[in-house]
Amino acid sequence: MNSKRVLTMGVAFSLASLLGCGGTDGGPAADSGFQDNVFVSTSDTTGTIELVVNEDDMPVGETTGFHVYVKNADGRPVKAINVACDSERGVAILEPTLGNEITDETGQISGRIGCERRGSLQLVCRLTTGANKRDFHTIKCRGDVPDGFQGFPGAGGGGIGGGVAINNDGQVRVTSIGLQDDGSSTSIDTNAAVDVVQDLCGTPPSADDPEPFFDTYAAIRVENNLRERFRFSYLTYSVANANRRGQTFQSQRYGLTGLSSSTLDANGDTQTIVVPVFKAFGGGKYFGNSPSSGESGLEISPLLGLRTVTFTLVGQTSSGETISISGDFTGSFSNFDNCG
Repeated sequence: MNSKRVLTMGVAFSLASLLGCGGTDGGPAADSGFQDNVFVSTSDTTGTIELVVNEDDMPVGETTGFHVYVKNADGRPVKAINVACDSERGVAILEPTLGNEITDETGQISGRIGCERRGSLQLVCRLTTGANKRDFHTIKCRGDVPDGFQGFPGAGGGGIGGGVAINNDGQVRVTSIGLQDDGSSTSIDTNAAVDVVQDLCGTPPSADDPEPFFDTYAAIRVENNLRERFRFSYLTYSVANANRRGQTFQSQRYGLTGLSSSTLDANGDTQTIVVPVFKAFGGGKYFGNSPSSGESGLEISPLLGLRTVTFTLVGQTSSGETISISGDFTGSFSNFDNCG
């Protein structure tokens, strides 16, 4: 069986501190899930996560509670593990407002959400390490916005896709955002784990096979409901607190006019725009460009964890009007094991 030699010592401490108590009795999640101090997420080591919403059909302006239950492979509660929750725009997360909370002695967290606008919208909660254990729930928000309703100031959520630009002729919108981090031209992960450190695969001391490691591509699904053709010309993105010291990273413009998917016909045409956004270089990964390009970029820390990336697409209608739309995507940035 392949194992992964860790070259960045800080990662081992971060992942172990989050998942070292994966079982209350030190069971499978606490020992068999680690190889050379890198967590290997499998159904045998991570157990289950379940999202239960008290009321999933309610009027705009109303709120309801929810619970998340985390169990290990033996079906026992997992305490002191971090759970992150997010939603589509229109479902506000009132508690926990930052979207993250540690499970209690019974292996659960509780929270509260509210409907800010009409629609069938997604709420998702997941384990922050490994990023492959998650549970979705559809929230149906119905009715009109009540008079005087100003939403839920200070609430969290809204990090799953979204983004609509409207004019008198209709709308252009982002319907989903995902990432490709495995070198595939077709695999799109809408809840992605981004590997930011390239290690070595094999059995020590002869671990000398480079881990599969690729540029990360954004895959943005867009829909044109205008009554005229629309063409995207460029994309930018920004990441708040990208260096873990408060810096917001703002990317350069990525040209789209050469892509066949950048032009959408009128009246409902959909396309998926795929663009390289995070650059693999020298065993690390960068927001923007790598040092070899001569342009500014920012190396991604393996301790970065969950971050929301805001993508902005700009284009023009066939009549010359410029339209800009934005959508958010929350990904997990860490040192993940892709040797297997």
